[in-house]
Amino acid sequence: MRRIAGFTLIELMVVLSVIGIMAALAFPSFSQQILQDRVVTTANQLNSAYKFARSEAVKRDKPINLVVSNNSWQVTLNEGGVDTVLKEFSVTKSGVTVNLVALAISASGEVDKQAEILVKDEHTNTTDYVMCVLKSGQNWLVENSQRGCA
Repeated sequence: MRRIAGFTLIELMVVLSVIGIMAALAFPSFSQQILQDRVVTTANQLNSAYKFARSEAVKRDKPINLVVSNNSWQVTLNEGGVDTVLKEFSVTKSGVTVNLVALAISASGEVDKQAEILVKDEHTNTTDYVMCVLKSGQNWLVENSQRGCA
C-alpha cells in the first residue's frame, strides 16, 4: 500500500492557530501605523502645497496668497483684481485637523509673517507635526514634541 503525501488535519490546525496568534499580536501595531500615516500624509501634503505656492511666486515674479477658505488652503494669484486659484490643499483624512494660517508670499519668496501650522489628530498615541515657516520663506516639518520653530 502506498502512502499519500499531504498534511494531517492536526498539522493544518496547528499552523492556522500559529498564524492566528501572530495576526492578533500584529494588528494593534498595524492599526497604530495606519493612524500615524494619516497625520504624516497630511503634513506632507501641506508642505507640498506651501512649496508649490512659494515656487509659483518666484517663477511668476508675482505675489501669491495662501487663503484659508472652508478648512482648505487655496494658492491664489491676483491678476487685474481677479483671484485665480492655482492649487488647493484640504484635509482629506478623517480625524486629522490642521490650523491653517493665511499667508502672503512675495515675488522673492518671502512671507509676510512667521507661522507655525499644527497638524494633529484626536489620538493621543500618534505623533503630531508642526510646519514651521520663517519670514524668509524657508519652511520645515518637525514633530510637535520637539517644537523646533524659532
